[in-house]
Amino acid sequence: MSTRLQTIYGIASACFLILCACAQTGKDPQSASREGKVDPPPTVRPEELKIELTGSGLGRPTVFTLEQLRGMPFTRLDSVVMRRRTAADQVTSWRGPALEGLLAEARIKPGPMTFKLEATDGYQMTCTLQELESAIVALQDGEGRWLTDLNAAGALRLVLPNLTANYWVRDLCRITVEPSDGS
Repeated sequence: MSTRLQTIYGIASACFLILCACAQTGKDPQSASREGKVDPPPTVRPEELKIELTGSGLGRPTVFTLEQLRGMPFTRLDSVVMRRRTAADQVTSWRGPALEGLLAEARIKPGPMTFKLEATDGYQMTCTLQELESAIVALQDGEGRWLTDLNAAGALRLVLPNLTANYWVRDLCRITVEPSDGS
């Protein structure tokens, strides 16, 4: 192979790897190439998975381990349309504890609150309690298979059936609850 073809192949391979890493981490390709590197998604063993509920909007900040989450009553969401902005919609089904139960256990305070949802890869989304209505922490797919056993990203996946998929959070690790001004 000529030197020119080897160079083109090398550049194309590097671009492909950057785009794949960006898709996994939620970073846009432009910022990743400017930074000069793309960090691989963190590797977390199932026994290390947990969700921290924190913030001044809670009466009792709490950490839930995967084992604790698996022991909670599950809600089943069937035929949820995963609405996407940049790809075709997909119909999915999920099982897991209702977020409402986690917030109750952490003693959410009355009044308007803002929820900052964070993933292990640094992805963040902010929303209101109303937007979190019917949300679950999905631990199983619609067929009852544990997401941890499927080796899929998102073993702790916050599914928000009333919002577009960009609000959903794969590998949820923290929810920070803070009072808001109500506007």
